[in-house]
Amino acid sequence: MISSGVRPLGAQEFLKGQVVPGFPQLPLYEGAKVIESYGYKGSYGASFVTNSELAKVVKFYNDSLPQLGWETSVKELAPDNYVFEIKNEENIGSVIVNTASDNQKTAITMSVSGR
Repeated sequence: MISSGVRPLGAQEFLKGQVVPGFPQLPLYEGAKVIESYGYKGSYGASFVTNSELAKVVKFYNDSLPQLGWETSVKELAPDNYVFEIKNEENIGSVIVNTASDNQKTAITMSVSGR
């Protein structure tokens, strides 16, 4: 059978402005604006932006990821770029917190896939 390339209604892989259904339980920074998200075959990702300062967002993820059962290892790649390597029993991925391209906001990028 040849696929027509048409997805059934509700089978959304990419969403702008909201988090896709089924996204793994990760802490979402309060007030952060969802730019876009995706979910496909057990892999998920999302990008957010907030007006909060970088250090406050880094502290939030440093504190809240373990509370939700994630093992974390954080690396400071630059003074304005932090990468949290994360894993739990079901998933593995990363949360990146860095200064957005406008040099004023803080960007948050998440990617997670099944183990």
